[in-house]
Amino acid sequence: MIGSSRHRWYQLAAFAVAGLMAGVACGQGGTTKGGQPTAGGKVTVASWQEQDSLLAASITSSATHAIAFANPVMEGLLAGKASADVPKNPKIADYWEPALATEIPTVENNDVKVSGNTMTVTWKLRHGVKWHDGEPFTSKDVKATFDQWWLKFGEKNPTPMQTTSGWDQVTAVDTPDDFTAVVHWKSIFGPYLGFGSGPYGIMPAHLLEKTWAAGGDMTATKLQIAIPGGFNGTATWDKFMVGTGPYMFKEWVTGDHMTLVKNPNWWGPHKPYLDQITIKFEPDTNTQLADLRTGTIDMGLDFRAALLSPLSHVQNGGVATLPASGAEKLDVNLHNKYLSDINVRKAILMGIDRQKIIDTLLQGRSTIPPDSWLCLGTGGWCADPSIPTTKFDPAAANALLDQAGYKKATSGPSKGIRLFSDGTPISLSLQTTSGNALREQQEVVIAQDLLTIGIQIQKPFNNPPASKLFGAFASGGVLYNHTFDLAQYTNTYSAPSEPDAFYDGYVSTQIPTKENGGLGQNSTFTSDPAIDAAFKQGRSSVAQNDRRSAYVAAEKRLSEIIPEIPLYQQLEVFGYLKKIQGIKFNEFFWLNNTYDWYVS
Repeated sequence: MIGSSRHRWYQLAAFAVAGLMAGVACGQGGTTKGGQPTAGGKVTVASWQEQDSLLAASITSSATHAIAFANPVMEGLLAGKASADVPKNPKIADYWEPALATEIPTVENNDVKVSGNTMTVTWKLRHGVKWHDGEPFTSKDVKATFDQWWLKFGEKNPTPMQTTSGWDQVTAVDTPDDFTAVVHWKSIFGPYLGFGSGPYGIMPAHLLEKTWAAGGDMTATKLQIAIPGGFNGTATWDKFMVGTGPYMFKEWVTGDHMTLVKNPNWWGPHKPYLDQITIKFEPDTNTQLADLRTGTIDMGLDFRAALLSPLSHVQNGGVATLPASGAEKLDVNLHNKYLSDINVRKAILMGIDRQKIIDTLLQGRSTIPPDSWLCLGTGGWCADPSIPTTKFDPAAANALLDQAGYKKATSGPSKGIRLFSDGTPISLSLQTTSGNALREQQEVVIAQDLLTIGIQIQKPFNNPPASKLFGAFASGGVLYNHTFDLAQYTNTYSAPSEPDAFYDGYVSTQIPTKENGGLGQNSTFTSDPAIDAAFKQGRSSVAQNDRRSAYVAAEKRLSEIIPEIPLYQQLEVFGYLKKIQGIKFNEFFWLNNTYDWYVS
C-alpha cells in the first residue's frame, strides 16, 4: 500500500525499465581512482515516513519506508535483483539473487524436492559471514527465524508478527551442518522463495534466544547491544538492528535522522564505498523536493507522480520512475447495498475517466490496468491477454443503470441522483489517505465523473490519516473493519513476481471479523469459491506453468465480479543528485545496492 505500507502491512506485463534507465544513465561515471570508484564520503537520503518501529520492516508490519531503512543493514537468504538486471521473459527465480544463501533453490537444481503433497527446500548458506556484533552467521540463524515466525509459538506468539500465512506450512527446519538448512513444508508451497528472503529475511539466533528467555516479545524485551563502530546501548528490537549487511545501524534520533555506517567486514564482492548513509526524516514530499534543490539531501524516497515536473528541473538532479507491481484502485465494500449490485460496480468502472487522471495528474506516465490487475508488472508471467480493460463510456454506464431500473430523481434534494430499488439515492462515501494532494485531486475527478452517471459521492470528503485507513482490525482500521463504501489507495506486491501476496486480500477465509480475531486483509468482502480455489492451487504448485493457470483463473474471475476499481498502474518515483554514482533501483526493496554507491 503506497502511502502507508505494502499489502500484509505489509507491476505492464513486464518491467518498463526505459524510464528508469533514462533517469539513471545520465548519472553514471564520475571520479574514479585506478579505474575503481573512490571510497569515502557520505550521502543523505530523505524519507517522509518515519516509522514507530524498526520491526515495521516486515516483522510486525511491512511499511515500505521501514523496509528501505533496513535494506542496507538486514539481509535475507535472497535479495531482490535490481530492476534493470532482470532478464527478458523472466522466470520467478530471475527476480532474486543470492545473499546469505549461495544459490536460488529450484526443482531444476535439486534444492527443491517434492514428495507426494509435501516438499523440502535446501538452502546452501554462505561461509565467513558475521553479524555486526561479531557473532558468526550459520544455519542456526535460519532455523531460529522460522522458529520465531511459527514453529516455536504457533498462534500464541508473544510478538505481534504481521502474519502467520505461509509460515504455518513449515513443519521443521533441519540443520545438518552450519552451512545447510533444510526447510520441511507440510504442503507443496509455490511462494517459498520469499520466506526468509529480502530485507530482514533472517534474524540473529543469539538475540532471538535471549528474547525467548525473557518472555518472547521482541517489542518489549530490552537487550544489550554492542556493535563495534555502530550502535551501543540497551533497547528493544523496535529501536536497533543487528544485521549482516554492508552498512551497520548506529543511531536513530526520533523526528530527525537515522545513521548507518560502513561495515568493514561485509562478505560481499567489495567493501562499501561510502562511509555513512544518513536517513533524514522529512514531514512531506514537498519538503524533500525543497531540500533536494538546495543540496540539503542527496536523494529523496517515494516522491509522487505529481512532483515529476519539478523534479526534472532540479539542478544536477536525476529522476528514476519505476512502474510498480500494483495499482492505484478503489476498494469496493461489497456489503454496501448499492455496491452489492454488479450493475452499479460495472457502471462505476465505465464512468470514471481514468485516462484523464493519467494525462492531467500523472503527466501521462502511467497506463490503465486490466479489470483485474493481479498479474500486473513483475507478475506479468501470469498475465492473460483475454482479461478485458474496460473503456471510459459514460453513455454505456447510464444505459446499464437505466436497464437496472435505477432512474434519476427529477426533483428534490436528490435531483439528478439515481434512486435505488428501495427509493433511496445511490450516495457513496469515498475515502483516501489524508494529506495526499494527488489523491485528493483524484477524488474530485472521480466525484465529478460519477455524478454524470447519477451516482453521488458524498462531500466533504472524510479522509483519515494513513495510520487509520490501514490500521489493524483491533485498532479500528477503516479497511479491515469495512467502515467505508469506496476506499482509494495503492496495493502492490510485497515480493517480486508473487501474486500470492494477495492471498490475504481475496480469499474468503481472510475476511477480518470479530469472530476470527480480525485475521486477514480481505477488505472488500470478496467471497467466491472460484477465487478461493485458484489461490489455493497457486500456493500448492511449484511448476510455474501450473501456478500461471491458477492465477489466470483468479484474475478472470476477479474481472467478472469487480470487487475493486483499478485506476492506473502505480509509479514509484525517486529523485537524486547526480553526484551519487552506481545507483540501481528495485521496486520493492529501496536502497538495495548501497554497497555500489559512491560520490563523484
